[in-house]
Amino acid sequence: MTPITPPSDLPAELLPLFERMNQEGRAPNPPSRTEIRAVTDWFYEARWHTGRADQNELAWVRHWMDACDNPALAEITDAVCVQLIESGKISEAIELAEAMLAKCADFSVSYTLALAQAAQGSRDAAIATLEHALKTHAPDALVAEGMPLAHIGQAWLDLAHLYQQNKSLFKAIGPAKRAIALAQRDQQDDLLIDGLRFLVEQLIEQGGADEAWDNLAEFLSDTPSTTQLALWELAFMRLADQLSPEIVDRGAQLFLGTGKPDPLIKYLYKQAQATRDRDLTLIAFIIALKYRAPIDVAAPLAANLLLRDQDRQTESAPLIAAATMALAELPDERSIKRAHWHRDSMVQLISVAKHQGVPEAAVKLWAEDQRLYREHGIIDRAAEALRSELETPPAWLDLPANPQRTAEPTP
Repeated sequence: MTPITPPSDLPAELLPLFERMNQEGRAPNPPSRTEIRAVTDWFYEARWHTGRADQNELAWVRHWMDACDNPALAEITDAVCVQLIESGKISEAIELAEAMLAKCADFSVSYTLALAQAAQGSRDAAIATLEHALKTHAPDALVAEGMPLAHIGQAWLDLAHLYQQNKSLFKAIGPAKRAIALAQRDQQDDLLIDGLRFLVEQLIEQGGADEAWDNLAEFLSDTPSTTQLALWELAFMRLADQLSPEIVDRGAQLFLGTGKPDPLIKYLYKQAQATRDRDLTLIAFIIALKYRAPIDVAAPLAANLLLRDQDRQTESAPLIAAATMALAELPDERSIKRAHWHRDSMVQLISVAKHQGVPEAAVKLWAEDQRLYREHGIIDRAAEALRSELETPPAWLDLPANPQRTAEPTP
């Protein structure tokens, strides 16, 4: 075993024992099991549990825990295996984990072994290892030993991913549902979202979009939260054809009530393209203006509304083009192509002006006279004017916009 530097906080009474252990094979009086246990117990509590033990130190402690049958051996072995995997030493991690499991069954070590086998490309072996671990270790028993439910749930979800990667698509459904159930029981939102996302995608892949909706719907609520926003977005983006008008209204209320309109805008635009319903595109564009959506989202909507020559000749065409250009002028880190869209919207405004009978040389004066610039409040004016074109606007379209999202920076 490679010697390590003694930690600065190692108690003085343990230092002689540590030095004798650190000279393994060279010390004239090897330490007893009781002495070794005293040192390893200190490292376990003072170094490992405080997150200060590095890879070499953990390997050293694991070696000596093995020598004295320390009950924390499996836990430290698991940690060493994880570090070996992270260092790219997959074969060493597998060898060490298998040696540990030959002595005693341990869920965490089995789970880590499965991850190492998967990383090595031995997917069948990884599935067999993880299946066996999950079948032989009951969740409640593991929780009683101090293991978080989320860790067990993640293992089920990883098994689902392994089945998926192995083209055993139907086998992946059960483990995903187990992961979701454990996430719900333990109120682990991240795991719940990941599990439902996996399950929805998997069921859609198998042609079961209706079943995917049934599984997702029971977790949707109208109470605003980061989790609910993620789940509603999943519904709107992946299960649009399953959503009834009432469900769309509920989701719209949540998105707009929390100032997060982008999923609703994308949903409306997708539906508009499928149904060729200009009003849906118009509603999406109004929301984009009211909530100052990223120009990457708003500009394609405007382009669709101004696609044909007759579209550019309407009374509202200058408002659409000018509001789009004004939106592109707003600093926005969410928009990765803001400069591109600003140039595009400027060309679009010039084209609209021509269709309105304005010579190109007079476009700037015309825009001033019509008060079409951002400083004229064109974004909100356009949103209000375009709303009046709708015969039956949805009730949620009139929700007050979140002021933090709509506030414009001072020029």
